[in-house]
Amino acid sequence: MTANHSRKGVLLQTTLIFLGLFFSSALVTGYLKYHLLSQNPQPQLSFVNNVAARQQVQINKLLQLMQQRLMIAHDVARWKWNQKRPIEDRQREQELITKIQQQAITYNLQPDTVAVFFRGQIEAGKQIQQADFQTWQKLGVKNFTNVPDLNQTLRPSLDKLNVAFLPVLAELMPSLGCPAVRDFLQSRASIILRGNGISQEVQRTALAPMLEVKEASCQKVSLLTLPYPPVLLVGNIRLVPTI
Repeated sequence: MTANHSRKGVLLQTTLIFLGLFFSSALVTGYLKYHLLSQNPQPQLSFVNNVAARQQVQINKLLQLMQQRLMIAHDVARWKWNQKRPIEDRQREQELITKIQQQAITYNLQPDTVAVFFRGQIEAGKQIQQADFQTWQKLGVKNFTNVPDLNQTLRPSLDKLNVAFLPVLAELMPSLGCPAVRDFLQSRASIILRGNGISQEVQRTALAPMLEVKEASCQKVSLLTLPYPPVLLVGNIRLVPTI
């Protein structure tokens, strides 16, 4: 009887100690959580902010490259005007598309997607050239001086720009289906994608391949895809999760 009371007493003491430790831990955790949140009620997810910042930078780069490419269209038009060449060159266009599709594989880009994008840029460039031709016809322009050569200067410049597009597209394509990204792209285009001859119609033609990306292709940011460990900042405390 005494032995049973002794065992029950030990068990009761053990249970009380365990409960005491449990509730003490809960109280400490609750206090710390309250203190941290009171210091910073909206924890900053720095890895999310960094991804958004990178997307913004890449969108700006993309639009700047598009703008540069469209501006070259004026010199292309002058050269064709001097040489009495037609604006459209289907063979050259197909050669360009085939070449850029091959280069796109290096960046893990879908060749068909890249082809659609560059066809949009080519069409936008031709719209600028057509507008130039119409203006020069009305003005009776005969010839231009100091025009860069199409084969020696202009096409190599275009080829260099075309390659510069690829790493930018590789980073942006996974998120172009996200409505917020498309909205940001359009808002920045109204600021960056401007210049002589870049009408609203030209803008729409150049942007169309990106704005037509389906929402289903919107990929959420994954911690596993980040090039560095994500950091959660709560107040002044840095929490680095183990992946």
